[in-house]
Amino acid sequence: MHIEKLSLYVIAMNEERRLPLVLESAKDLVDEIVVVDSGSTDGTEEVARRYGARFLHHDWESVGHQVAWAEERCSHRWVLRLDADEVLSPRLREEIASVRRDGDRDGYVLKIGEMYPGRTRPNPWVRHYRLIRLYDRDAFRMSGRIGFDDVVRARPDATVGRLSGFVHHHSYLSIHDMVAKRNLATDRQVDRAIAEGKRYSPWRMVGAMTLNFLKSYILDRYFLYGFWGFIHAVGVAHMRFMKFAKFYERRHVESS
Repeated sequence: MHIEKLSLYVIAMNEERRLPLVLESAKDLVDEIVVVDSGSTDGTEEVARRYGARFLHHDWESVGHQVAWAEERCSHRWVLRLDADEVLSPRLREEIASVRRDGDRDGYVLKIGEMYPGRTRPNPWVRHYRLIRLYDRDAFRMSGRIGFDDVVRARPDATVGRLSGFVHHHSYLSIHDMVAKRNLATDRQVDRAIAEGKRYSPWRMVGAMTLNFLKSYILDRYFLYGFWGFIHAVGVAHMRFMKFAKFYERRHVESS
């Protein structure tokens, strides 16, 4: 299955520091770059245009709406989706080039591994996200669901392959940035939960931090990242607690 043309699409917001790494890793693999921005005030646009990208503005509604809108702006049937902090590893670049020549699937699952200061690659023994990120839009599409960036089948017979190289996820800039990002994320999670009519018991707050810390640090094996893994697990646990705490707060403030 020859991929004659391939579009890369990226959603961004104030990503002048990380976006060059992303686009540099993919520029020779794709025929088009589409960067959809939701209101950057830094040099994100300048970076995107330096790499020949089509730079488009779209107001933020949710991640699901944003990626679906960006996908629709692509000119080619085959697309590669990356976040503005995700960099293709050399091995993965080679695999994508091979797939473009003689791939035999309608979509491909990519492994996304965390990167921390001092590391040159993700730890292969830590549990990673595995998501369809390279696909034929006749076979797969972004669902467009509020708050979700998942891909769904457009054809029931669509086939899926797996690539072994990593996407390097440079999610860490600073602890300050991490806390701010997760604070915003939990606000959006509560908005989505209320819009969907969910009813969380306040008891969900109790034990949320302990259980989610243990899941992340032990079951997902983030202890293999040392103290960076400990920081990550605490952050994930706190984020989970804040989701339920903010939901409890929102309901009581509204009722009073």
